[in-house]
Amino acid sequence: MSEKLTINASWLGSHEYCEYKWYLENVLKEEMPIVRAMVVGKKIHKVKENEFRKVAKPTTPREFLESRFYTITKEIFLKKEFNDFILVGKIDELGVDENNLYVIEDKPKARPWLGIKRQIWAYCILVREFVRENYPEHLNKKIFAVLRNRDSNREVWNKEFSEEDVIDVFSAISRMVLLFKKEIEPIPNNDPVKCRGCILHKAEKCEFSSG
Repeated sequence: MSEKLTINASWLGSHEYCEYKWYLENVLKEEMPIVRAMVVGKKIHKVKENEFRKVAKPTTPREFLESRFYTITKEIFLKKEFNDFILVGKIDELGVDENNLYVIEDKPKARPWLGIKRQIWAYCILVREFVRENYPEHLNKKIFAVLRNRDSNREVWNKEFSEEDVIDVFSAISRMVLLFKKEIEPIPNNDPVKCRGCILHKAEKCEFSSG
């Protein structure tokens, strides 16, 4: 495998939920059943983005980072090349004030599961690297990972981003890289509760289902 792998930050959520399902979908490229919640979720995201664009004022990244009062921007795509892979991600919302940056992910029925945290931490890595490479004078800003309920707009989890989070994300990505190289075998989830919520279990398409 000569070309660098492109790793999508959103994969970290599905990878932690069930590595085997993630492997089928992203390595073997097997088609996954489309459920109504996925379609509805995309529509809601689009509506919120359009509403934001109606009131948003054009600004540059530098002006955004120099904001003294809380300011937000939405749907930011970032990309960073590392030694063994390229990390990409589209952030739901990025907030800034005089001292901090807030990487915000909206989820329906939001719960701070480990995979969701890893996804947000991966976005934090992208934000930090963007600032480091383009606006290093703002590297002193702390970065906070935030999970918010998409429907109630209520914040359900907030944590200052740390080097331990970077290590955790890179460890998970290292497994993804090995899985793409077919050097290890995927480990199926063995939690019956997770299985019952999986579209492969509902479609009776998983040989490892424990639900």
